[in-house]
Amino acid sequence: MGCASSKRVDVALDVYRPAPSSFAVFDINSIEEPWRVANDTEFENPEKSTHVPALVLAKIDKLDSDGPQSWDEVSKALEDLKPNLNDPIVNPTVNPINVTKSTPPKPPLKTSSFHTLEELDAKLSPKPEKPEKPNKPVVVVDTFKPKVPHPVVNKSSSLKNNIFIMMDKQEREKEGKEPGPARWDPLSDYPELIPPGGSDTVVLYSTSLGGVRKTYEDCNRVRSILENHQVVFDERDVSLHGEFLSELRELIGEEGRVVPRLFVKGRYIGGAEVVVGLNDAGRLARLWSRVRVERGVGRQGCDGCGGARFVPCLDCGGSCKIVVGDEKERCSKCNENGLAHCPLCL
Repeated sequence: MGCASSKRVDVALDVYRPAPSSFAVFDINSIEEPWRVANDTEFENPEKSTHVPALVLAKIDKLDSDGPQSWDEVSKALEDLKPNLNDPIVNPTVNPINVTKSTPPKPPLKTSSFHTLEELDAKLSPKPEKPEKPNKPVVVVDTFKPKVPHPVVNKSSSLKNNIFIMMDKQEREKEGKEPGPARWDPLSDYPELIPPGGSDTVVLYSTSLGGVRKTYEDCNRVRSILENHQVVFDERDVSLHGEFLSELRELIGEEGRVVPRLFVKGRYIGGAEVVVGLNDAGRLARLWSRVRVERGVGRQGCDGCGGARFVPCLDCGGSCKIVVGDEKERCSKCNENGLAHCPLCL
């Protein structure tokens, strides 16, 4: 059963062989591979192929002849035969002429960088010359040569005596300014408007009435910002004292009808939007540290008014009227609301 291809085919004994002159006739056994030659050499000469010195092999043979030994004893016995790689006898590749003692490590290179102005001056300044011997006469040679007058920077001189720095100092002295680096004043960007008695303090014009909701919320927001920064400020409530509103109108005109308004050491900062924007940007905290305002509780810790700055009049009780004889007169110690300044924080 099965196909014809699966049947056994008898191969003829006479196989075709090409002529001896053909390039296809070759003997594969005549090819000598280099790895086969190396292996045959090792098997023929095992003593040459070993990498163990003869002294070590002799020591091991002697230990084997004495009897079984432990690994620690064999290791101790071979410690004396530890090869020295720098020895020309053990390592023939080493040239005894080239074997030298180990050189000490080189010191770290000196850097030419500098960190301060004094270090740079020390690098640029020339080294002091040695004084000449007294027996040799000192000859002074005039080597002056006229040059075109223009500012020249002498590297050997100190940087503090630089021609450009000296010229800047002279110009400042002529203008009446103190020589030195100019310090940036953050209040210089704001107009100079000085409230009465507020040239060195922080003054806030606000209101405590909630008639206009937006105005009332803006005043509370600015007040809370100042309290969070722990800044001592003079709050002038225009709803408690009418003169505060008159002062504000004289300072900024018709804009004084809308509060809150903030003044810092005689400079007008702005309203609620400006103060909130400065606080959100982080510039308000830098402003307090630059102008060095007073920090603390201030009038907020007063036991008499609690920061309101006003208390009911003690003479009229807030009615604005006092009895003089048989007639009633206007009280002169309180304002239109029957309030007087707090005697504790005045």
